Amino acid sequence: MQESPGSDLLGGLVDAVPHLVWVATEDGVVLDYSRRIEAYRGARLETDDGWSWEALVHPDDRADTAAAWDAALSTGLEYEHEHRLRMADGTYRWHLSRGIAMAGPEGNGTLWYGTATDIHAVRDAEDQLRRTQSSLALAMRGGQIGWWQRDLTTEQVVWSPELEDLFGLPAGAFSGDRFTFLDLVHPDDRLAVNEAVGRSIESGDDYVVEFRFQHADGSWRWMEGRGRATYEGERPLFLHGIGMDITDRKAQDDAVLAREERLRLAAEVGGFGLYDYDLEHGGMYWSPELHEILGTSGEAATPADAAIHPNDRELTLERFAAAQAPQSDGLFDFEYRMVRPDGGVRWVSTHGQTYFSEPEPGPDRRALRSIGVVVDITDRKQVDELRDVFVGMLSHELRTPVTAIYGGSQILRRDHVDEATRRDIIADIVTESERLERLVENLLVIARAERHVAFGGRDPVLIRPILSRVVEDKRRRWREATIELDIEPGLPPVTSDEGSVELVLRNLISNALKYGSASGTVSISVRRDGEFVEVCVGDEGPGVPDDGSGRLFDLFYRTDDAKKRAQGAGIGLFVVRVLVEAAGGRVWAHNRPSGGAEFRFNLPIFVESDADAVLD
Repeated sequence: MQESPGSDLLGGLVDAVPHLVWVATEDGVVLDYSRRIEAYRGARLETDDGWSWEALVHPDDRADTAAAWDAALSTGLEYEHEHRLRMADGTYRWHLSRGIAMAGPEGNGTLWYGTATDIHAVRDAEDQLRRTQSSLALAMRGGQIGWWQRDLTTEQVVWSPELEDLFGLPAGAFSGDRFTFLDLVHPDDRLAVNEAVGRSIESGDDYVVEFRFQHADGSWRWMEGRGRATYEGERPLFLHGIGMDITDRKAQDDAVLAREERLRLAAEVGGFGLYDYDLEHGGMYWSPELHEILGTSGEAATPADAAIHPNDRELTLERFAAAQAPQSDGLFDFEYRMVRPDGGVRWVSTHGQTYFSEPEPGPDRRALRSIGVVVDITDRKQVDELRDVFVGMLSHELRTPVTAIYGGSQILRRDHVDEATRRDIIADIVTESERLERLVENLLVIARAERHVAFGGRDPVLIRPILSRVVEDKRRRWREATIELDIEPGLPPVTSDEGSVELVLRNLISNALKYGSASGTVSISVRRDGEFVEVCVGDEGPGVPDDGSGRLFDLFYRTDDAKKRAQGAGIGLFVVRVLVEAAGGRVWAHNRPSGGAEFRFNLPIFVESDADAVLD
């Protein structure tokens, strides 16, 4: 092998340099090179004439390399170019070639001295970085995210193009001033942003804050900001973070909250509770309204099976199981009783839906979830029960006078009826007819109350003549009883109508006679009390229960003692309350110290403005 000129021109030192070192003529002929050439050619060349760089350069890079070489020759400036060079194993690697022109040894003219540095790993890293940055930019744009950096020393702020885009700004348009950013934050949110950032810088913890910002189009949008500080020792240097546009998420959250609020209000107003059973994992949720219905408390639901009334439990559980069967449509709607922790029984109506793993019925179908509403129907059930009792009582109340009238009429049709008998029968017919009339009047009041129809008039009504007439009638019918009457003289008229006042008096006096002692005394007094006239009807009966006086005037309500003493439908006192309150008065009851009960009501004294109101 011929000794390389490099041994004289460059010396042995160049062979130790981790670069390809070369010497070339202006024509590109390589005159000398370091031993690193073996990594490219496999061995040193054995020619005295040198060789051209084109043998090593990738075919796709030769034109650019030649152009860069010619440019360096024409300008005399440093040659620098990146291109791929072929390695001994046939692969190509990226290199950075540099060269400068210098006067060569005597007889060699101008030569170019240079190096070729392997930058393949750097190029790979740069390509990977570009790909990563490109992917990150795409991800940030897709996720509506931008990054920023704030220099805590200079207070200069850098925004990424993605963040500028979120604010509706062109790339590079942000001024770099943090106060410019704060001007874009909603005035009501600036304090929260400043406090979150300040706490983060002081503590070193990450911060998260949501705030509104003004877009370039003038609209207000929502952003979630996240960031943390970096330190030199204990001195904070930079604050780094991201901003994410969460306008759509906030709108969805607001819509969900609005739906939940509407549902909560509907449950509160409608009096129904909600439940959600996770049938796979056993989790349960009961709404506060359901806890209230069932008399339970706490965040978590309690097992409901044991709370089902023993008489309803088996059938109810069978219905729930049927709604969860693989072949079921999952719907259920039934009524049953629940026993509260305090022992009270509540009727409930449950409407719900079971959700399955598969949409269509099949053997592999599993019940996953059961969601439904529970409505407290105890009052409705009680009304239904009372209505049934009322219908039975009413049939009796109607049958009694009708039977008497019919029977008396049949006797009067006979040819031979003495005059005394005839008068008695006619008197009975009149009495029973009046009784039937009062019953019908009571029923009409109930019907109007259920339809929320207004009652009574605004006429001046004198109580004395009406009361005297009613008492005289009762004395004829209840000959063994004593009715005492005490009316304050000079009473002014009250505001109502004669029909309503008479029906109230008849119901209260009949109630006192029916439930008091058969030969006892009924005391009636009428007094003026301020702007009202008050009527008191007292009897010598058993009185009213201490815990039941508030319910005496409810429709269909009768005390246990009243049920034992006499037949009745539980409508008379309800009619009294409706008519008195419609006239602007009040009705109440209490026990007498000497025994028995007193029922009192008052009516407002008539004034001319009452009549004017009617005329208007």
